[in-house]
Amino acid sequence: DVGGDPSSETYTPKFVNLPTFMATPFFPEVTAAWTAAKIENDEIPAKEFLEAAQKFVPIFDRLGKVFYPVKADVGGNVDKLLKALAASPAPSLQQLINAEKAAGKHTDKNSAACALLWFKRAMEFVFTMLQKVCQGVDGTKAAKEAYAETLSKYHGFMVKKTFDMGLMAAPSTETMTKTLGPDQDSVLKEMTEWVGVAKPLLDNIHSYLSSAGLDDQSKV
Repeated sequence: DVGGDPSSETYTPKFVNLPTFMATPFFPEVTAAWTAAKIENDEIPAKEFLEAAQKFVPIFDRLGKVFYPVKADVGGNVDKLLKALAASPAPSLQQLINAEKAAGKHTDKNSAACALLWFKRAMEFVFTMLQKVCQGVDGTKAAKEAYAETLSKYHGFMVKKTFDMGLMAAPSTETMTKTLGPDQDSVLKEMTEWVGVAKPLLDNIHSYLSSAGLDDQSKV
């Protein structure tokens, strides 16, 4: 609000300090959920992991509309995997996809295999961006570098151009951390913890898809 009498010759605006918005911590609950999805016998528990993935999706609302396409990719593919799991219950992601592959349905556009592949690719982008932020790279630069190292490999010219332009508006580390918790130091500490928990899970999915011949390199 601006105070003072604008009709006065000596009028000067008086700005009232508004209370600073304190974002609730994002990572603790998310990290706990990802920790609960423990790898056993080189397989990831399907129900626990997909529940953890669901808890991660709201990060995109906090980070801003520049990340909405990634939110649609991650959230949409988690939904596909949950539907596939409900239709054909399996204890692990690997067994869910193996059963689909045995039935010859894994190449379908809406298959669980395709959903897991694109979920993994989108998450690799976000993971790499957050990892870079934890290492001291500013958020805007981290987003651009992460995209170049991950998702851009699977995007054709037009999609790549759209992403490159959009990421010019990616938030700085200061702006990013303000949306993820009350102060930057605690957010970066919590972000680092999630990165450490997420890495073996994403690596496991990548290794499985590659070894199963499901890492289609076609561009979109």
